[in-house]
Amino acid sequence: MKSLPLLLAATLLLGSPLHAAEPAAPPAPGSLLPGGAAAWKLTWSEEFDGPDAKLEDRWISQNSASTHILSSRWRENAVVANGTLKLVNKKEKRGGQDWTSGNIWTREHFQYGYFECRYRYAAAEGTNNSFWIMTNTKPPAGKKSFEIDINEGHYPREINTNIHNHSDRIQKNGKWTHPTSSKTFKPLDGQHDFARDFHTYGLQWTEKELIFYFNGKELRREKNEFCHSPAPVWLSLAIIGWGGKITDAIDGTFMEVDYVRIYQAKKP
Repeated sequence: MKSLPLLLAATLLLGSPLHAAEPAAPPAPGSLLPGGAAAWKLTWSEEFDGPDAKLEDRWISQNSASTHILSSRWRENAVVANGTLKLVNKKEKRGGQDWTSGNIWTREHFQYGYFECRYRYAAAEGTNNSFWIMTNTKPPAGKKSFEIDINEGHYPREINTNIHNHSDRIQKNGKWTHPTSSKTFKPLDGQHDFARDFHTYGLQWTEKELIFYFNGKELRREKNEFCHSPAPVWLSLAIIGWGGKITDAIDGTFMEVDYVRIYQAKKP
């Protein structure tokens, strides 16, 4: 479902009714890659065109409770159908929590390149709709554990970009935590609904820089100080207390992903 209009089923048998969103906006014309498509080579992609049963071939699911958010996250909440992946929120008790969502990451690990995902948010406050990169194994000697949140999206149209150093500790407001650099954006006016329309989020990750993109336009540029080892790509939906009110309106909402693509810069 990449250049054709997206056809959405009205309902899916998921235990909770899905809140159907309006048809997606078509992809932006032309290349969204920095410097144009000719500068890049596609090296990995997930188009979610296969059957749901094949998801585990390339992705791992959390399948457990969560300590830092309000939802446990399970494979059953990640559904591939009609050319997209839906991560679905359900109001159900499981894993000692009152809600369930979905959280998956790639079996393969990546280092440097251009990372792009086209998706839309769950249509409710209190949800965290995320495309990110994070180490989940012990880093090589001399390297640090890190997290790059290409977007932690909050309904209806907030983009949050974060860079976390999980190896070091600092004291902040009398408490120990890890160093974090965060910036929030609302790049479009209030008429835009990021649950109704698909948008494209990108990261150009090099040895020297981290450059964040939204619909092909640069949002943020930072020096890469510690993100220097291979890591998986993550797609996550969570219910959170800092993203708005937690209400029954969340039940059945979903983050819908069209594709994930990874590119390497061509040599001059």
